[in-house]
Amino acid sequence: MVVDDHPIVHLGVERLVEGAPSVQMCQGARTATDGVAIAASDRPDVVLLDLHLPDMALPEAAAALRGACPGVKLVLFTGDSKRSVGQIAGLVGVDAVVHKDNACAVLITAIAEVAAGRRYCDPVISSGDPLALSRREYQVLERLAMGESNSEIAQQLRLAPNTVKSYVQSLLAHLDARNRLDAVVKAQQAGML
Repeated sequence: MVVDDHPIVHLGVERLVEGAPSVQMCQGARTATDGVAIAASDRPDVVLLDLHLPDMALPEAAAALRGACPGVKLVLFTGDSKRSVGQIAGLVGVDAVVHKDNACAVLITAIAEVAAGRRYCDPVISSGDPLALSRREYQVLERLAMGESNSEIAQQLRLAPNTVKSYVQSLLAHLDARNRLDAVVKAQQAGML
């Protein structure tokens, strides 16, 4: 299933998978909301999910798709090749990342890999560590965005304050941020929050 707001992407993916007998397409969607409804009824094994959708940020779209179709594998399908794409993929916990420019060469492989329970990162995007931020770092980042102090984050996540401090320092390094506010702004600009 493809969730992308550009009709040409749907047509291109359909043409690409025509030659792959192991891959069957179901109805696609142009918005995350429509994608969630279709996923709930059609139960796809794999969803190609665009990074920039008109109605929902990637983290919410991914969570909604997983809620509607438990066990679905998510492939971040993007035209963006910034290093932050790999970080976003790690934060959201997608199963694969494929760059649209390289789709003809790797899309079928990526779909097969995630369907088999493995992860895949397109070489075009994997210049940085695609899973640079852990889920815990993402939780800390969300709390930073809410304006919580280290001690408040520690209390909410049931961590030691020094552990939170380490996560914050790691986030600053990963996001190349000068301070907590800069980290939140960069994360928002990259579509992480």
